[in-house]
Amino acid sequence: MIARGIVSFSLFLAAAAAGAVQAAPPQPVFAETFAYDGADPSQLLAKWMVSKQLGNELWRQRVAIVADPIGHAVGRITVHEGDALDDASEAALAAHRFVCDGEGSHAAEIEAQPGGSAANERVELETRFDRATGAGALVRFGAPIWYRFSFKVAADWPRDVPADGRAACRTVIHQVKQDAWDGHPCGASPFFKIEARPLDGRVEFFGQVMTGAACLSPPAVKRVRICEVEDLPVGRWARVNVRLYPMQDATGRVDLWLDGTHCGTYQGPMGDPRDGVKRNGVPIVNAQPRFGIYRDWRAEPQTIFFDKILFWDSDPTGHPDWGVAAAP
Repeated sequence: MIARGIVSFSLFLAAAAAGAVQAAPPQPVFAETFAYDGADPSQLLAKWMVSKQLGNELWRQRVAIVADPIGHAVGRITVHEGDALDDASEAALAAHRFVCDGEGSHAAEIEAQPGGSAANERVELETRFDRATGAGALVRFGAPIWYRFSFKVAADWPRDVPADGRAACRTVIHQVKQDAWDGHPCGASPFFKIEARPLDGRVEFFGQVMTGAACLSPPAVKRVRICEVEDLPVGRWARVNVRLYPMQDATGRVDLWLDGTHCGTYQGPMGDPRDGVKRNGVPIVNAQPRFGIYRDWRAEPQTIFFDKILFWDSDPTGHPDWGVAAAP
């Protein structure tokens, strides 16, 4: 009788242990903690692709692993004037006519002119995947993804004070894209991005979702901002959590947290269902998650730091590195 009780209790403990294992939150499917020798670029490049427009001779100067006062190494990305410069007209180049300055962005007035296009520059890291087949892609239409990262903008972040009628200068620090094409590129915006725009010594933070036909003339594109914060301090670490379910119909959803607080939700379609890039007739995310700086062309350098970039392909609620409650 005692032996039978011992066996039963052992089975109970085994079942409880199995249940505990099943209940444990999932581990990340992608993790970047920058915990390796920054002098050896091979480890970084095993996970990331550097902006292809940036010359190889420059990227080691712009992307680095550095020590931080928080006590461990982090990633540092710096952009200088002219880095991977795109869409600058010959006249603008000759006159050195920047899109951005201390009084804000001229992009709207430039783009309002016939054939006008606002020049941009960038230094970004994109998660590595096979562009031809999509193997290794973290973000896919029809599949939810959860991720988190921390960032800190450096003291060299410009101190812009936008003039009347001007917006703060576009400064994207994270984006995911489905480009649009109708025989030529249509300049589609990322269907999800996060910006940290300079605003008088602080940072204007927000997420933005884009949907609609980019190749129509004029484009039929809708942009929706979520989690708008205008007073994020310069020089302080901030943590961002994202739950992204990219769909091109009403079932799509984005949830955004800042420093542990849920601060925005978008529900609805994302990307371009009409001319968005497809593979075998299925829409694809052809530009995977990018982290760095993508900005309007300007003279001043800008530096940003990243720490602990983690992705999960199933709900990580309860994982210590996810660190926030489920979305309301």
